[in-house]
Amino acid sequence: MDYHLHHQKDKLTEIEQQLKKSEAAERRRLQVEKAARESEAEAIRKIRGQDSSRKKQEEKMKKRLVELAQEKAVTAQMLASSTIRWVMGPSGTVVTFPKDMGLPSIFDSKPCSYPPPREKCAGPSCTNPYRYRDSKSKIPLCSLQCYKAMEQEAS
Repeated sequence: MDYHLHHQKDKLTEIEQQLKKSEAAERRRLQVEKAARESEAEAIRKIRGQDSSRKKQEEKMKKRLVELAQEKAVTAQMLASSTIRWVMGPSGTVVTFPKDMGLPSIFDSKPCSYPPPREKCAGPSCTNPYRYRDSKSKIPLCSLQCYKAMEQEAS
């Protein structure tokens, strides 16, 4: 009798062990699946993240460029008040002096149109640019007709 009970207990533990084993196997299977799902999600996040990090990088760069431009403008303004600038360009060299340097007015910068507009003929109601100057009066003239017209006016 005692033995019989013991045998049943053995059978029970065997069944329990089997159950435990299959539960463990199930747990492992679920863990593997979960891990696979997580790594897939991670991969997707990474791919999306790469995209957004590239965008973030571009935005950072744009922001930095804007900041640099602003800094440059501020620096230029600050320099403008205290710097002599020497700019060599295709049309010549321009030197600018700060206003508060107190240079005589001869140094005031005038916008120069180059070459200066050509003088007009002094003939009555003539709008041509002059070609000659009268040797005596130094009056600008464009033609013999205007010369003669001027002479007639003078006399």
